[in-house]
Amino acid sequence: MKKLIILSILAIGIMTESYAQKFGHANFEEIVSMLPERATAEKEVQDLQKKLEGRLQSMYQTYQTKLGEIQNDTTLSQTESQSLGQEIQDLEKRIQEFQQTAMSEIEVKQNELMAKMFTKVRKAAGEVGKENEYTYIFDSSSNGSLLYAGGEDITPLIKSQLGI
Repeated sequence: MKKLIILSILAIGIMTESYAQKFGHANFEEIVSMLPERATAEKEVQDLQKKLEGRLQSMYQTYQTKLGEIQNDTTLSQTESQSLGQEIQDLEKRIQEFQQTAMSEIEVKQNELMAKMFTKVRKAAGEVGKENEYTYIFDSSSNGSLLYAGGEDITPLIKSQLGI
């Protein structure tokens, strides 16, 4: 009977140990902000923004020129005036459409570059989790899904995995 009790206690202890879960959390946004490619990504987005702003400025200058023509040229016939007026309206519409398209293009580029960096951090978190036998790793950044930070903060481990 004594052996049976001891074996039962050992079995329960082994089962409890095998079901123990290890939780970790890391601030993925902080890690992404420290990645070396972050500066390159920001420069790429800024370059795109400058390029698009240059195009927009060119369109705006054309608009201003046409507007000046219609306002300052008193020798224009009614047909010429109407034609220039239509050109101005078309330019206004193209400028508005270009602004919307440009903003969308910049946002898409930003999201694409950020997604690559977050994927890299998630992969490193997975490797750290595997190496250190974590059951779950949660993202504790502002956009993450951490409700309670009761586990271990493994941000430094992931940074080390990424070499930052």
